[in-house]
Amino acid sequence: MYRAYRHIAASRRGRILTLTLDNPPLNAVNRALHDELSHIFHDVARDDGSDVIVLTGAGKAFSAGADLEEMKRATEDPALRSTLMSRAPHIVHALLALDKPVIARLNGHAMGLGATLALLCDVVIAADIARIADPHVGIGLSAGDGGALIWPHLIGYARARHHLLSGEALSATEAAAIGLIHKAVPPTALDAAVDSYADRLASGAILAIRATKRSINMALCREAIASTEAHIGLEALTMASNDHREAVLAFLEKRPPVFTGT
Repeated sequence: MYRAYRHIAASRRGRILTLTLDNPPLNAVNRALHDELSHIFHDVARDDGSDVIVLTGAGKAFSAGADLEEMKRATEDPALRSTLMSRAPHIVHALLALDKPVIARLNGHAMGLGATLALLCDVVIAADIARIADPHVGIGLSAGDGGALIWPHLIGYARARHHLLSGEALSATEAAAIGLIHKAVPPTALDAAVDSYADRLASGAILAIRATKRSINMALCREAIASTEAHIGLEALTMASNDHREAVLAFLEKRPPVFTGT
């Protein structure tokens, strides 16, 4: 079922399915991975051999967010911008609607869309060296790929406004302390913590667990259906701005951006 995926590796341990983002070096989300993410949770929903899902990243990062070289190309190619933006609602809707519990194993930094992917999961267990941020504003974009939806639900509007308007990162330990994620552990304890939690769910009353997840996510699913396309539209609007192009060029050229508000 998962052999066609080039940037997401699938492995099984009993009825626990692990999906590993695999786009070296930092699992940045390029067009190909974006496309795969928009499909894979539909496949997981139809996978009769799995009850619990673990989502993680290969190497040192969970996901560094968007691929900036591709974003540079998108500033000059409206068709590419449209393609990238059209995938995002499918990722959000499919992950929230999946009734199987999903554990995010945060092996390293989760930025932008990487943070959104992790936070849309049901339980996030992170290595305490990981950092989490949604720095869309830092590259001249609205946080439209699900960040504006999920951050306020997890930590309230006051804290979410600060982190989304400033792009300020949190350590995994700080994130756990304010309820953004479930737990932060030393890197050497991460596998044991994730395996133990996955085993606990897999050995439980899985029908009840899945029904409970559906109950918890009902309001989020309704809100996502009502707002995600509008959020993506606002992100697409900012993606066509001069400030976004300047931010991407500045990052690639390793210099501070000069924003003009246009």
